[in-house]
Amino acid sequence: MAPRKDTLPQEQVASFWQKYITPNPGKVTSIFPPSLYATLLPRPQSADSGASHVNFGAGYEDAAARCRAKVERLVRDCTRSNTKFTDPDFDIKGNRYDALFGLNWAPPAARGNPDAVEDALAALQQNGIFEPQELLHVPTQTLRKILGNEVLDEDEADRPQATEDYLPAPCAVHRVDWIYEDPKFSVDGYSSSDIIQGGGGDCWWLSAVATICHRAEVMDRICVARNEECGVYGFVFYRDGAFVPVVIDDNLFLKREDFSGSVNDPRNGKLMRYRKDFQTGSDALYFASCKDQNETWLPLLEKAFAKAHGDYNAIEGGFIGEGVEDLTGGVYSEVALEDVLFKQKLWEELLNKDKSFVFGLDLLDRSDKNGLANGHAYSILDAREEEEEDGKKVRLVKIRNPWGARVGAGLGEWNGPWSDGSKEWTPYWLTKLDYRFEDDGIFWMTFSDMLSTFTNLYRTRLFDDQWTVTQEWTGVNVAWLTGYLQHKFVVEVKNPGTVVLVLQQLDARYFRGLEGEYEFMLHFILQKQGAEPGDYIARVRPHGGCHFRANRSVNCEVELEPGVYEVLPKITARRDMSKPSVQDIVKTKANGKPEKLRQVGLSFDLAHSRAFKPGPEKAETGTSEEDGDGWETDKSGDESESSATEDGEEVKKQSNKGEGSVVEAVTAAAAEAQDGDGDDIDRETTDDDEDDEDLPSPWNAVGVIGLRVYSQDPEVAVQLAVPKNAEEASCVIQG
Repeated sequence: MAPRKDTLPQEQVASFWQKYITPNPGKVTSIFPPSLYATLLPRPQSADSGASHVNFGAGYEDAAARCRAKVERLVRDCTRSNTKFTDPDFDIKGNRYDALFGLNWAPPAARGNPDAVEDALAALQQNGIFEPQELLHVPTQTLRKILGNEVLDEDEADRPQATEDYLPAPCAVHRVDWIYEDPKFSVDGYSSSDIIQGGGGDCWWLSAVATICHRAEVMDRICVARNEECGVYGFVFYRDGAFVPVVIDDNLFLKREDFSGSVNDPRNGKLMRYRKDFQTGSDALYFASCKDQNETWLPLLEKAFAKAHGDYNAIEGGFIGEGVEDLTGGVYSEVALEDVLFKQKLWEELLNKDKSFVFGLDLLDRSDKNGLANGHAYSILDAREEEEEDGKKVRLVKIRNPWGARVGAGLGEWNGPWSDGSKEWTPYWLTKLDYRFEDDGIFWMTFSDMLSTFTNLYRTRLFDDQWTVTQEWTGVNVAWLTGYLQHKFVVEVKNPGTVVLVLQQLDARYFRGLEGEYEFMLHFILQKQGAEPGDYIARVRPHGGCHFRANRSVNCEVELEPGVYEVLPKITARRDMSKPSVQDIVKTKANGKPEKLRQVGLSFDLAHSRAFKPGPEKAETGTSEEDGDGWETDKSGDESESSATEDGEEVKKQSNKGEGSVVEAVTAAAAEAQDGDGDDIDRETTDDDEDDEDLPSPWNAVGVIGLRVYSQDPEVAVQLAVPKNAEEASCVIQG
């Protein structure tokens, strides 16, 4: 609807922004109101877990101890009841689809089944719709070609691959000792050569596993407890700055359905052959498996990782650096290989003499690269600088594809210099590098070829008990127009040394389906407190500057002298209005998928408890007095409060007192500048414009961010500094 002619141009713009941007930004910070938690048992508290200032090793040990204790309790109960453990929270046999698919997942529309089409045509004939001579007789194989690959054939060789229109699913669930003839958790330790990717799209995560599994000391920190007889396995992962324990049972998904009982098989001979051929050993598994037919550690680790995130669908697609972080608690940096400044420095890091790093690669340019698969993640297993027979030095990198073998026409392994069978492999080099040609996904290439072939490198720094982790979290209103905010973190360093600073947002993969409409990209400036504008130590932005790339966190690693420093965040938001809002999802799924909503909603609430705490509820509505969502920000000024999580983890919530946004400040300033004229503008334009259907719902982006600081200085401290008033909040810093 067109504005009134007597409205000035500037007034029209002001009116638009007043409608487009909400004057009171807010977000859903809790799926369930506190009253729904009231009847639950008190959550056990732990003195060390999840504190804002904790030794890295102590934080891990606390989570590992809780994991071991839970496994011991479950084993006692299994022994008492004489039954194997079945995980009620991730029961893939009793609630298969919730374990496989996300909150908003819906099956694709089927394009047809040939046999069903033939039956339908016959039914039409029997009911007189067609005369016998008019009935179209189409052979089944022809129908298959017409209808596409939407039918599962009886023969494994004819089973279709996943397509956009068809998503295959596992067909059966059985326990480890049913599937494997002689199951062993590991055979000769952990190795990247064990890893075979299955039907899931988690190559990023499998590549992350491959980068660390040759480090037994790292893997042993992940798989912390198990009782194979009872089928109980305990793992420890890293989430949003804290270690978390995850316990699973030993049920696994299989590719093939169970043998049909309708087949005449009086002596079970057909049944036994069927099980032996299709449901026995690692090859029978639907998802990831080990190369050895009796080794079980990888599918169980993958299942635990899927459970931690809610379902197998939640771990589809990702970036290898994030996977290494989640497995180790390290911090990864993403480097565009064509942007590397000091190649010698990168090479020295790849040599990794002190084992402080692990590395991964990806290839995303969508063009053929001598046999390598595009849109795919790879692991760096080794880097070697060796002398040729004439004394000339050669820099070589050993890389692995998580597929574990070539596919199609040899796709998946490097075909250039130093590839398997190439002329560079003389007897001298085969002996020197102890290498054999195998179809195992492993290949060598030169350092220079790696730089020119792959797109990005993921460098993950690992930590031990020499490091202290300090962190603070808060909620931030993200304006439509953004710069570096006055809402900042203050870091005090007492002792000189290496400091790793990570600006992070909540990992939405843990509550996929409840992310909402907004996606956030993080930037920050590190500067000395009181520094002049532009006089910064480090300026950090997302890799590639696009939402497609990993945007869970950004970080920098710097050498700092004792002093006080500031981290100034900059957050940009993108809105996808095709996504349903959180409140709409809750209303829809509370009736449609209540079990799945309970599962994902609990993860959502636990994550957001870092920055928000439960507030008082109105008796008649069950909503908060403060903001109507059942939660409120901490009003305690400089004080902070701890709240235990369901795993016994304490989460420190920082004050948000005085928190404002650029949007609120601009709106308030505009109202003051009009000095009363704004009311007249509203009276003139409300009737015409207030209900303008062309306007979208107001901009209302609120994010949760935290600063995580790793230092070998045990006295390092982090505090949150918020604007004192709306005027200060509106002072955007351009960097």
